[in-house]
Amino acid sequence: MRLDERAIDRLRVATAALVAVVPLLLSSPGRVGADTKTYLYLDPGRLLARAPSLWDADVAFGTVTHQTIGYLWPMGPFYWVLDRVGLPDWVAQRLWLACLLTAAGLGVRHLLRTLGWEGPGLLVAMLAYELSPYLLDYSARISAVLLPWAGLPWMIALTVRAARRGGWRHPALFALVVLTVGSVNATALLLVGLAPVIWLVFAAGVERSITWGRATATALRIGVLTVGVSLWWIAGLWAQGAYSLPVTHFTETYEVVADAATAPEVIRGLGYWFFYGNDKFGPWIEPSVDYTHGVWLVVLTFGLATAALAAAALIRWRHRAYFGTLFVVGTLIAIGAHPYDSPSPYGSLFEAFTRTDAGLALRSTPRALPMAVLATSVFLGAGVAAVWRHRRAWGRALGAVGLVAVVLANPPMWKTRMIERHLDRPEQIPSYWREAAGRLDELDDGTRVLEVPGSDFASYRWGNTVDPITPGLMDRAYAARELVPFGSAESAALLIAFDRRLQDDTLDPAAVAPVARLLSVGDLVHRADLTYERFRTARPVPTAAFLDAVPGLSHAEEFGPHVPNVAGPEQPLRDEIFLATDPALPDPAPVTRYRVDAPLPEVRLRPTGGATVLVGDADGVVDAAAAGVLDVDSALVFAADLVTSPTIASATLATPTHLIVTDTNRRRGQRWGTIHQV
Repeated sequence: MRLDERAIDRLRVATAALVAVVPLLLSSPGRVGADTKTYLYLDPGRLLARAPSLWDADVAFGTVTHQTIGYLWPMGPFYWVLDRVGLPDWVAQRLWLACLLTAAGLGVRHLLRTLGWEGPGLLVAMLAYELSPYLLDYSARISAVLLPWAGLPWMIALTVRAARRGGWRHPALFALVVLTVGSVNATALLLVGLAPVIWLVFAAGVERSITWGRATATALRIGVLTVGVSLWWIAGLWAQGAYSLPVTHFTETYEVVADAATAPEVIRGLGYWFFYGNDKFGPWIEPSVDYTHGVWLVVLTFGLATAALAAAALIRWRHRAYFGTLFVVGTLIAIGAHPYDSPSPYGSLFEAFTRTDAGLALRSTPRALPMAVLATSVFLGAGVAAVWRHRRAWGRALGAVGLVAVVLANPPMWKTRMIERHLDRPEQIPSYWREAAGRLDELDDGTRVLEVPGSDFASYRWGNTVDPITPGLMDRAYAARELVPFGSAESAALLIAFDRRLQDDTLDPAAVAPVARLLSVGDLVHRADLTYERFRTARPVPTAAFLDAVPGLSHAEEFGPHVPNVAGPEQPLRDEIFLATDPALPDPAPVTRYRVDAPLPEVRLRPTGGATVLVGDADGVVDAAAAGVLDVDSALVFAADLVTSPTIASATLATPTHLIVTDTNRRRGQRWGTIHQV
């Protein structure tokens, strides 16, 4: 390599880093986005300490964790190190995303240099991939899903080198890349993992640069090492699938995913359903408005896709068939069963597959898009490279035009608007929350904290964190109702039954303390600083008045100033609840702790003799508590358990029991779009 080429290559590396770091650091300084997991920013050390255990007794009355083990590497240590050196959370967050973008760009550089590229087409391909609109699908909310996108070109390059050179070095490096990019989301990793497999087939069957024996040996080396370094998070997925609630049943359906994955959107690197979502506060991802309604941006992004496909069709080069295959495979998988009501024969097969648990886990088909995005990026670079080989000056000029185009095609970056204003919070959370968490830890007596009211996601008046902040600030056991239930089916049902009545203003005050004692709640916390209008949750003033009058709750302790929590202009809520609320009622403190009288410990033993048998479901438990007939000091058994478990039946019915009959165990449908059906 000539000296001037080394300097040019260093310039490519610097450019890839600068176009990522500078715009991100200039985006909303001092604001922390609600990305991936709030606890990474509140206390990464506490999160890392909890992550190795697949069982968390301190959340949701005890639950098998959901992908938490994946934060052991790399995301958890990244934030922990930057927290220890004293960097602000918002800076650490920007640097995390900048590292992902830079790694993606440098991965394309490494891949194309492995394939023998040089010239201006290299930088065009690098930035086209690094600044692809695809990153906007996930950067604001779940940037961890971008890890396989960043790792894809590295995986292909290492597969190429492993196949050409043999040995264990490059398969080992491949496994280390997978270790780094695959721990949090298996779906994204599995889908992009098709690309290295396609390369081995291409190299042996089309290019014939290696034998089938070499391809098989390479695949075995890579496979053995990759599985070996992935067993730790695979074990987490197994435990989650075997023992936890089926989370995929309570999140987006495949129909929602497929409806957004239209061919035109997929071709320009978009098509993920969350990108197009909106609510009464506006679009979830604000750039979606420009990408769907901004004429110049629509023309530019489709123009780049058209130019890439034209280059693929017109320019002959050694690896065109491989990248063409990547484009076709990535696009077809991403589109999946769209249109859902009338899919193609292939789409029909995939739609049928998603009716199984395994298929539903792979429903996020747009996460195969990195293969297509990489292909179109390389096609753009190939077009520039072809011109450069024949006319150096023209090639450089076309390369400059291409660079400007790919930068302009990502307005949030060059406008420094990469943080969503409805998905962020200030660097410092209110001091009263830290004071409240410290006090709750101080009072830990082997009971848990129950936070009310429930909320789909944690959206506070001072900022949006998505995850409730309390578990990240204290070490005590915690429960609160969220949109996606965790724990066991029984504990989730009881929490839902209790919270739904609180939300609907139908909860009998007499039921609160007995149910709290049954749930081992020692302190009930009213979080009165939620943006209640966002999810139509219980209003702060009437809820505070209700809790103040509940028998069995005492020693109210307040944190923070008494200020009105007024609904924003997006949804002022001047409705019947507002009109029925007594204006003389005081505004509550943002956080109030109520002590539950005579709480029961989390871990306790009760004899099966003299148990209470309840005919009904969780709603029946709340009804029985309200009627004063629920004995929380005896074992509680549902009548249905006597039918499904002979062991429980024989132990329970061996002695006289207390029988409670309710009409609550009825067959009925339930929607999971929001926790408060209005």
